[in-house]
Amino acid sequence: MKPITLYTANCREKPYNTVYPIKREIRTLTDLQEAAQFDQVFAAYRGNHRSISDFLSSDCLPFDLDNDHSEKESEWKTPKDVATAFSGVPFYVIYSRHHMQQKGKYGPRPRFHVLFPIEPVTNRDEYRALKEAVLSYFPYFDTGAKDAARFFYGVKDPVVEVYGGEANES
Repeated sequence: MKPITLYTANCREKPYNTVYPIKREIRTLTDLQEAAQFDQVFAAYRGNHRSISDFLSSDCLPFDLDNDHSEKESEWKTPKDVATAFSGVPFYVIYSRHHMQQKGKYGPRPRFHVLFPIEPVTNRDEYRALKEAVLSYFPYFDTGAKDAARFFYGVKDPVVEVYGGEANES
């Protein structure tokens, strides 16, 4: 599978952190599992400072799926549903820290992040437009995660998968 680049912080679960200095080339599931332990972003930023105005480039479209669109278990989406909707499109999955756990007013359900490899994009408006196009096609992803400065929380013991492509285990 085409590699992706993540940038991680030196911490986990710090929503006000804006510094992501560690560049991580994701070529294997092991690479992804190691990176996913830390809060992460999916773009390079000027001075490693996560902000829309400091966006430089990205080779990955990240999406969050919390299954808060329905209380009916039969309507919840899984990575296999994403694979069906995006037939032939490879992507990585990181199960979120609240996967199958209570989160706010919502009970346990599948919660995960999807990372689509893309050709590098250097324009933040074009990057947002790509995200909006995906969201219009598959509206189950979190629509609040469209901007070019989105971060995802790290997971203590991350479970990761690859769909529609091959990633070495090590």
